[in-house]
Amino acid sequence: MFAVLALVLGAGCEELLPKALGVGFPILLMAVVLLSVRFDLPLVVLLAIAAGATEDAVSALTPMTSVSFFLIVSVLVRRFGLPHLAAALGFPFYQLWLSVWMGGLNVFTRILVAIPLGSLTALVVSAVLAQAIGKAAIHERG
Repeated sequence: MFAVLALVLGAGCEELLPKALGVGFPILLMAVVLLSVRFDLPLVVLLAIAAGATEDAVSALTPMTSVSFFLIVSVLVRRFGLPHLAAALGFPFYQLWLSVWMGGLNVFTRILVAIPLGSLTALVVSAVLAQAIGKAAIHERG
């Protein structure tokens, strides 16, 4: 239930916040990356699919564009750990991923904007999720 609430709030915030040079805040991606180490693998896969589908719908992307990237990132984070490193590097790679699937994007500009925007969003989402998880008394599973 907590993960669903985080997705709904994240999607709402993504839609309401302004976009810098066409690049929005990666709240859903950061939520998936940071929650990947907290939950069991089946829930992580479901969370990545739900967040990716929501991202595709909110951003008017081709279906499965974000879903595939979110799944890859969440499984890699789940397997190897390092969620904060993945959060910092994930958004520039997501912009590169989008340029592969969608032609006509100015990749260099989007990646330059994505680096500080993704890092800032990762810090904020990490702090908010840590606070919310602490308040909700959700404990990690082994």
